[in-house]
Amino acid sequence: MKVFRSELQVGLKKKLFEIPSKSMEQDSIRFYENSIKCSISSEKSPHGYYLRGELNIPFLEQCDRCLADFKTEHNVDFSILFTDKKELVTDEEFDVVYFTKQQDNIDIAPVLMEYMTLDRSLKKLCRNDCKGICPSCGCNFNEENCNCMNDKADPSWDSLNKLN
Repeated sequence: MKVFRSELQVGLKKKLFEIPSKSMEQDSIRFYENSIKCSISSEKSPHGYYLRGELNIPFLEQCDRCLADFKTEHNVDFSILFTDKKELVTDEEFDVVYFTKQQDNIDIAPVLMEYMTLDRSLKKLCRNDCKGICPSCGCNFNEENCNCMNDKADPSWDSLNKLN
């Protein structure tokens, strides 16, 4: 997604962008809609331009317990500083972007991808009370019960059972 210098100079006021989801898919990041909505405002600062906005992200996730796909929507606030001052740009700061006076536009997709990646949950659950799957037959306990005889305990846990 490119932002043009001419837009930054005039100033953006909650301008709505639709980013194609396909352009932001990566490894395990999937989406259930064709676009990601992004609202952006900008203002001039002594160091360059500040860009502030919000991403509305329609994630398609896979539950860590039952392996079923589920939809979740995240709203992520972000702020980015575009600057031509090299001393402000470091490898640790992904939200400070070097933007020379000769550049006409800048691609902010990599920065937005960082915000999306950081906002994703570490533990992805389709619901808080997800029951998971049967370790023997793979049956999703949220949808049905199985008749597996899962009484075979792993003998390596026997010493822990004696602690009760």
